[in-house]
Amino acid sequence: MSPFKMLIGLGLMCWSTIVFGFRRGWVKRNDIFDYAVTQLVNGVHADSEDVAIIACGEYLSDDELLGLISKQIESTDDVSDSDKWRLAFLSWIEASGDSDEDKINRLQEVYADFDYPEDMTSCSVYSQDGIPPLLAMSQVVEVLRERFSLR
Repeated sequence: MSPFKMLIGLGLMCWSTIVFGFRRGWVKRNDIFDYAVTQLVNGVHADSEDVAIIACGEYLSDDELLGLISKQIESTDDVSDSDKWRLAFLSWIEASGDSDEDKINRLQEVYADFDYPEDMTSCSVYSQDGIPPLLAMSQVVEVLRERFSLR
């Protein structure tokens, strides 16, 4: 399951989170179209012409697509969106059937991709605190899950 689908499964996906991920290359255009279709089918934005256009937006440029999405965003919080994506990536690593070595390598990439967040310092293979990186990752996941009231 991709980090994008992890966010949906956790109930944390929203339009601002999509834009945050799209701008970083984590969300594909087809993901956006599928999300819009799901929103329409579930009746969340059943009255929204813009969401219907997004759902069929293959012909739109990225700028046009982002313009329509921005109309759906009630508020933005980059810190919250970033933390949602961190939770998704870390949960994705945790759930993968990869070897510990591969998980640690992915963890280092995520740590760097998010500009070395302070709460992930122990996830670094260079950390001096003696906590194994995968255990530290699990602790970060737990804190992030609590932040978003997930169990």
